Amino acid sequence: MIFTAVKADGVQINDITARAGVFNQEEVDCVAELWQDYLTYGVPDCGYNFIVEREGDKVLGFACHGPRDLTQGVHDLYWIAVDPETRRGGVGRRLLTASEEAVRQSGGRILIAETSGTPPYESTRNFYINMGYQAEASIKDFYSQGDDLVIFVKRL
Repeated sequence: MIFTAVKADGVQINDITARAGVFNQEEVDCVAELWQDYLTYGVPDCGYNFIVEREGDKVLGFACHGPRDLTQGVHDLYWIAVDPETRRGGVGRRLLTASEEAVRQSGGRILIAETSGTPPYESTRNFYINMGYQAEASIKDFYSQGDDLVIFVKRL
C-alpha cells in the first residue's frame, strides 16, 4: 500500500536509492538531502512530498514530488525508485499514479519528470511513455557530454 513517508522509512529510502543501479553518488546524496529537508522542515516549507509503498515494515519503493517554483499548477517528480528485488511488480506504476493523484488533489495540472537520455535509462523513459507521459523536450549534453536531459510531461 502507498503511505506518506515517515522518519522510519529513511534508511530504506536511502538504501533503495543506492542499490537502484543507475544513480551516481551525487544523486544518492541529493535524495538524502531532500529527505532531511522533508523531515526537518515539513512539506509546506520544503515542498518535497515523499510517499512510499510499504509491505509490512519493508519499503518497496518511493517517490518524491512537489510544486515547481514560479508556476501555477506545475509539479516536478523529483525522484522515483523501486527496490531492485521488487521491480516489475507494479510498484513504480502505483507510486507514479499516487503522485499524479496527489498533484491533482492539490490543484496541479502538469507533472514533469526529467531523466537521462543514456542507455541505462531506456527502461525509465519507456516507463514514462507507458504511463501516458509525452517527451516534450531534450537538451543535448545537459548532465555531461553525451548525457542528454529528456523532459517528460503529463497533463493531469
